[in-house]
Amino acid sequence: METQTVDTISSEHGAHTQEFRPSLVSWNLTRRCNLRCPHCYLSAGKKAEQELTTEECLALIDEMKALGTEMVILTGGEPLLRKDIFDIATRCAEQGMWVVMGTNGVLIDDRVAQRMVDCGIKGVGISIDSVDPEKHNSFRGGPNSWEHSVRALKICRQHGLEVLVQSTVMASNYEEVPKLIDFAKEIGAWSFNLYFLVQTGRGQLMNDLSAEQTESMLTHLVEHQEAYRPMLVRSKCAPHFKRLAYERGLGGLESGGCMAGTHYCRITPDGDVTPCPYMDLSAGNVRDSSFTEIWNHSDLFSGLRDLERLEGRCGACEFNELCGGCRCRAYAAFENPLQEDPACTYQPTGQPLDAHIVLWDPQARARLDRIPIAFIRSKVQSGLEAYARSNSIPLITDEIMQQGLQGDARPKAFDKLPSFLKRPPSVQD
Repeated sequence: METQTVDTISSEHGAHTQEFRPSLVSWNLTRRCNLRCPHCYLSAGKKAEQELTTEECLALIDEMKALGTEMVILTGGEPLLRKDIFDIATRCAEQGMWVVMGTNGVLIDDRVAQRMVDCGIKGVGISIDSVDPEKHNSFRGGPNSWEHSVRALKICRQHGLEVLVQSTVMASNYEEVPKLIDFAKEIGAWSFNLYFLVQTGRGQLMNDLSAEQTESMLTHLVEHQEAYRPMLVRSKCAPHFKRLAYERGLGGLESGGCMAGTHYCRITPDGDVTPCPYMDLSAGNVRDSSFTEIWNHSDLFSGLRDLERLEGRCGACEFNELCGGCRCRAYAAFENPLQEDPACTYQPTGQPLDAHIVLWDPQARARLDRIPIAFIRSKVQSGLEAYARSNSIPLITDEIMQQGLQGDARPKAFDKLPSFLKRPPSVQD
């Protein structure tokens, strides 16, 4: 294996040196799928001709570990259609990675859920695009898919797995989003993730929301997230969620922000490495170059790591370090991943954000330091410091952490899982 190297860049305020590691990897293990969703970015259906073998996958996991990968999302297509899926998940867990599976849930029963737990999978993301079963089934292209997915959510919860309800917002379900969030909370979801369509894969021909509709929906998410504690309410592929939260002095700043090519990438079924699942622009293939070589030396990734290379409004925006705009949406619209995000309505002011030094009291710092996954710890730190600055708070205390972190408490069903942010008994309510 090649010697590990890590790209670094000094932060704007000189407070620390940022290291670019593939902390989070989204891995499309197969193109094979038992549903046919019209917006699928992978155009999933039939198995790809040259999908990575079991041996190639296991070797790649070892290389990810050496590079610093801490979390991996095993998805497809439908990952449960790979016969070796549990071998792959087991190797990831053995290497100390936090493993989440993205699945439609159709194949999940008690036996499958128990195997997930046994091989170290911690969470399961399942898509629900409507609270109306017929509407969801029609969209997903499978009879009774809604019933199967909801059953899977309940089974996974019963087995102690974190469940994430994921929905893609489109014109057809735009008004239904509040009901979808209510549904996610009622079923006991760890998080509700609202995906904003990127026109790629089969979704190229679908109508995206206007920038104004996107702004309105994101505003709703930001302003209503508090009501859904302890469940997280988050946007995906719309990082200006963080700009809206900052402007309003609200929580949620520890999440979101485009990580494409900086702390996140995608691996396709046949080994291409792209900055994001929604960007069909390859930085290289692991069969031609090592994952280490691609991550450290790809021109594509190097460009995404330099904020000074961003163009248009994103390049001029005072929020570009906090948000950065959606790079995959910029590429889908302009065939240039460094262009401005067309889904954002914000006009930069040219005035830098407040950069006053934020201090941490010992109790809050100790709680932060207990977060075992480094890139999550870093995002929580930067998010809470941004929250403090947006509210002119000079010192982060345990109380400020509770205010600024929407997922501070968790349902009792998750008590047996490690809690990143659990306070010691002496300070618990």
